[in-house]
Amino acid sequence: MNILVIGGTGFIGQRLVRSLSERGERLFLLVRSESLEKAKKTFRDLPTITFLNGDIEKTDLLTNLSSAGEVLCEIECVVHLAAVYELDVSFQDAYMKNVIGTQNVLKFLGRLVNLKYFHFFSTYAANQVLKGNILENDLIKENSHFFDNYAKSKNLSEHLVRKKVSKTYQTIIHRPGIIVGNSKTGQRDNDNGPYYFFDFIQNLKKLPLVRDKLKYLPLPVQKASTMPVVPVDVLVDWSTHIILNPKDRDLSVYHLIPKTPISTKEFLEASMKCLSLPLEIICVPKTKIFAPLFRLLSIPKELVFYMEQAATLDRTNLNTDYPELIEPEFQTYLPILIEEYCRTKA
Repeated sequence: MNILVIGGTGFIGQRLVRSLSERGERLFLLVRSESLEKAKKTFRDLPTITFLNGDIEKTDLLTNLSSAGEVLCEIECVVHLAAVYELDVSFQDAYMKNVIGTQNVLKFLGRLVNLKYFHFFSTYAANQVLKGNILENDLIKENSHFFDNYAKSKNLSEHLVRKKVSKTYQTIIHRPGIIVGNSKTGQRDNDNGPYYFFDFIQNLKKLPLVRDKLKYLPLPVQKASTMPVVPVDVLVDWSTHIILNPKDRDLSVYHLIPKTPISTKEFLEASMKCLSLPLEIICVPKTKIFAPLFRLLSIPKELVFYMEQAATLDRTNLNTDYPELIEPEFQTYLPILIEEYCRTKA
C-alpha cells in the first residue's frame, strides 16, 4: 500500500514509519523544508521513502506542487499524526498546529483521487471532562470546558474529522492513552505526562519528614481515577496492525488503552516503590493546601486534573475488531521506564 505519513518525524511517527517500512509498505513523508535534511538523516537506512516538502499550517500543504503531481495519484492511505502534544501549550500554538493543521489536511485529502483510508491520531483526552463510562464513539461538544489547551485542540480537530467523514474513503480515528517510553528499553523523547509524577516523587524524597517519617501520603486522587498508560512500542504495534487491516466501514474509532485499567493510586504507589519511597496513598478531597505544595514540587497544574478525573474508558470497538492485540503487564515495564528515567536524570 502507498502510505503518506504526516508527522513521521515525531516520537510516535518515527517508530510508526519504521514499523510500516519493515512490513514492505511504500511510504511518503510530508516534511517541512527546515526539517527535511534531518528527516533524511533519520531515515537514511530506509532508501525507499519518498520525501514531500510541505507544512500542515499552510493552506496548500505541499510546497513544491510540480514534483508531487504524480505522487498524489499514487497515495492510497494517509496517516495524520502531526500535532503539538505538550499539556502546557498555549492555545494559539495548539490551535494552529492541531486544528488548522487538521483542517488543511482534510482539504488536501480531496486531491487524492485514489485515497482509500484516512487514519487520524486523536487522544483519549478529547473527552477530557466526561464522567462515567466513555464509549469510543462518544465526543463531547466543541464548546465544553477543558483543563488544558492540548485536549481542547484535539477535541476540535476530531470534530473536524468526523464532520468530513466520506463515502469515498474510510476514516479511522486512533485515540491513544497516555504514551510512555518503550516497554523493553524505557527510551523516551520527553518528560511529559506520567514523568511529571516521577519528578514529583523525587522531589518528595528531598523532604526529610516525608522520606523518614511518613507511611501514608494524602493526595487529591479520585479512587476511580485511572492512568491509561500505553508504551510507545505497544501503540506502534497496534496502530500498524490497524492501518494494515482496516475494517469495512465509513468511520471507526478506537481507544488505544490497556485492557486492564490502571488506577492512578496504583500507578503512583508502584512508582514510589520503584523510586524507594514506598508510601501508601490516601485519597482525599481536593483542598487549597495542595496548590502551593504542587507548585513547590514542580507539578504542572494541568496534571492535577488527571488525578481528579473519574471516568472509565470503554474499548469495545477495539476488542471486537482486533481481539488479537496484546500488551505487556504494567508491573513488568514500569521498573524499566523508571530505570531509564533515573539514568537520564543522573
